[in-house]
Amino acid sequence: MQYDSGVCRTLVAFSLGFWLLPCAAAELTREGVIAIIAEAGSQQPNLIKKDLSGLDLSGIDFNKADLFSSNLDGAKLTAAKMVGVNLNLAQMRNANLQNADLSYASLYGVLMDYADLSGADLSRSRVTGSLNNVNFAGAKLKQANLGPNSASPRQLRDKLEMNNAILNNADLSDANFNYALMSNTSLRHANLSGGQFIWADLSGANLDGATISGADFRSAKFDDANLTNVTGADTALGFKK
Repeated sequence: MQYDSGVCRTLVAFSLGFWLLPCAAAELTREGVIAIIAEAGSQQPNLIKKDLSGLDLSGIDFNKADLFSSNLDGAKLTAAKMVGVNLNLAQMRNANLQNADLSYASLYGVLMDYADLSGADLSRSRVTGSLNNVNFAGAKLKQANLGPNSASPRQLRDKLEMNNAILNNADLSDANFNYALMSNTSLRHANLSGGQFIWADLSGANLDGATISGADFRSAKFDDANLTNVTGADTALGFKK
């Protein structure tokens, strides 16, 4: 689903098909967002629960802004500086975050399906929620924490759904993916070394050429996964071809 001109669309199902209905436009402009950040000075900019859907916010330095429960569906955030921002419970479906810096950011319970984070930096970030069909090609997730807060996550916000995602050439070294749902993900030539994938579901995943040295795959599922040319398997825990 595409967004344009700051207008979002809601998919409504009827007995005879589906209809796209317009919903409210973003409540701020790009200039308005920049002004709020500037006015905050040394304080944390307050963008809590703001509707920023469809806006072009590319290249903006958010200065560790609080974007709790904000709506960024379809927003353009390419090369945005979002280091340490609070995006807990935010909506970011179809958002473009190519080459954005989200290191040290908190993205707990986000709705981020179909977002593009290719080349983005999420090192040491905290991420849970729905990230199905997300593009993480070439992204950095080194030491990121994508595991649940408990060993038995019951709510979507507390677990990671990353089915059908693209993580080709991504850096997942030393990251926590325990209990993650990652079926049919593409991890071609990705670096998983030192990562934790305990109880992760990697059914149907493509790990062709991936590096898994020192990774922990105890109790992980690899049904129908492509494990061709995987390197470092001799030092990976719980890994069996």
